[in-house]
Amino acid sequence: MLGVLVLCSRICSSKLELDDLYTRLKITPCPHCKTVGSLIKHGFLRGYDQNNHLNTTIRAARVFCSNRRVSRGGSAIGCGRTFSVWMADKIKHLFLSADSLWQFLSGAVSSGNKLGAFRKLNSGLSDSAPYHIWRRFLKAQAAIRTALAGLCEPPQIVSDCPAQLTLAHLQKAFKEHPLSPIAAFGATLQTFFI
Repeated sequence: MLGVLVLCSRICSSKLELDDLYTRLKITPCPHCKTVGSLIKHGFLRGYDQNNHLNTTIRAARVFCSNRRVSRGGSAIGCGRTFSVWMADKIKHLFLSADSLWQFLSGAVSSGNKLGAFRKLNSGLSDSAPYHIWRRFLKAQAAIRTALAGLCEPPQIVSDCPAQLTLAHLQKAFKEHPLSPIAAFGATLQTFFI
């Protein structure tokens, strides 16, 4: 199936939305094989807690399309693949929450000091972490701005800093949303920010 986009993750904006997804698993089609009735909860993706580095926390849940049932023809009903269900406040492959990432990026753009903005978070990560995170953000800007262009026009501000323009566009697109702009981006567009 060339040219068909398959979402292998789902991003929920709240615990209520996650619980609603769980209650509808048996009537939800698998994103891979489109079979209805084969989805089951299948564990969690764990990572370190931002607030306590010694504890792990649940970052996402796994859902399995069960291929253990057999149809009358003798073939498996489900495909046997999994997908993840994330909360919007978690960032894939990043220790920071969406709110902390927003604070860091906003602080780095306004002050021009990435390390200083990162130290205000008291995250306990190394001094090289803000530069790695900043590089990921810079690499993702084209995709972020393209996605935001489908939601609203970019704000008319004068700046020679592309990062500032991206954050202003993000803030304009989700100014009415109850979540932070980065969490709202993930929940609304069903894609990861960086």
